[in-house]
Amino acid sequence: MLNSDSNIFRIAGFDLSDDTPPLFFAEIGAFFGQDVNLARSMIEQILDARNQVPQQPLLLKTEVLHDPEICLPGDTMETYASKNGLVKEENYRALIERKSLPLDKYAELFEMCTLAGLPFITSVYDLAGADLAAECGAVALKIASSNIIHVPLIRHCARKGVPIILDTGRATLAEVDNAITIATEAGCEKMVIQHSPDGHPALPRAHNLKTLETYQHAFGLPVGLSDHHVGLEMMYMAIAMGASVIEKGVHVAPDDLDIDISHTMHMSDLVVVMRSIFDCWSALGLSFRDMQKPIEGVLGTSQRQCLVANSDINAGDKISLENVRFAFPCRGISVEHWNLVEGEVLRRPVSAGRPVQWGDIEL
Repeated sequence: MLNSDSNIFRIAGFDLSDDTPPLFFAEIGAFFGQDVNLARSMIEQILDARNQVPQQPLLLKTEVLHDPEICLPGDTMETYASKNGLVKEENYRALIERKSLPLDKYAELFEMCTLAGLPFITSVYDLAGADLAAECGAVALKIASSNIIHVPLIRHCARKGVPIILDTGRATLAEVDNAITIATEAGCEKMVIQHSPDGHPALPRAHNLKTLETYQHAFGLPVGLSDHHVGLEMMYMAIAMGASVIEKGVHVAPDDLDIDISHTMHMSDLVVVMRSIFDCWSALGLSFRDMQKPIEGVLGTSQRQCLVANSDINAGDKISLENVRFAFPCRGISVEHWNLVEGEVLRRPVSAGRPVQWGDIEL
C-alpha cells in the first residue's frame, strides 16, 4: 500500500491506503455455471458474512462471461484439478458454453447486489460485458491476466469512469507497463496491479510474493493478490507485504472437480477469514512503537531489573559486581544506569536484599 496522496483512491467508498484495511474480494466467478439460483444463494451468504464482520471491507467479485464465441471451436483442451488431486481435461469451447450466462441474467444478479448494498466488481472479457457491468453499477472492472495485452478491451474499460484491476498473471514488466500506459492515456488513472501466482492451484514456491514489492516500486500504484492457493496463508502474507486488495474464491462446494474450484475456500469459512484478514492488517500497526499509547489488554508485570545489595554493604564501599546483584521488578536504580553507578561510593549502608536507591550513593 502507498501513502502518497496521488495514489490513494477509493473503491466503493473504501480507501486503498496504509491506514485502512485491505479490500477483500469474495469471488464467485463463474463457479455457479448457469444456475442463477445458486448464484443468488452465494450472494446471500456473502451478504450475511459482511454483516457479521462490518469492520472488514468486503466486495463481491464475479465475471461477465456471456458469449461462447469468445472461444473458437476446435480441439483446444483445458486441464483442471480438484483439491484432492483428481485431474480432468475438457474441451475449452464446451467449457465456455456451459459457463456462459446471458447478459440479462447477469443484470438480475447485479441488481440484487445493488439493492442489498453489496458493491461488486467484475472481470470482463469483451466490450459488451464491460458495458453491462458499468451500466449496472460495477465499482471496478477487472482485466483478467489473459487480457493484459488486450489493447481494445483495456482502452474501453478505461473510459468507463471506474477503477481498473489489472491482473498481471505471467505478464512481463514491460507488458504491465504497457497496459498501464494504455489505460492512463484512455483516461483511467485509478488502477490496482494484481499479482497472481503460477498454477491452479498454485504451490507455495510458485507464489513469488516479492513481486508485490516490485510492482509497488515500479509503478507507484496499489497492489493486490489474486489468491490461487489451496490454503489461506498466502493471503495473510500478502497483507504483510502491503497488498491493498485480496481476492479469493468462495464456493459452497470447494471440493468439486471443475475449473478454478481447487483454490476456493468454503463459503462457511468466510466470516473467520474476514476476521483474520482484519486482524492481520491491524497487527501491522505503526512503523515504531508509540510509548505514550496505553497498552490494550492484560498488562503483565514489568521484567526490567534493578540493583539489589547482594550482601550487607557499608557506607564508603564502592558499587561493584561483588556486592550487587540484579532483580525485578525495578524498585531501585535501574540496570540501564550501571555505567553511571559502577565504582561509585555508598554514602549510607544498604542491607542485603534491599534495592539500591539513588539517595544511597555519593554522586
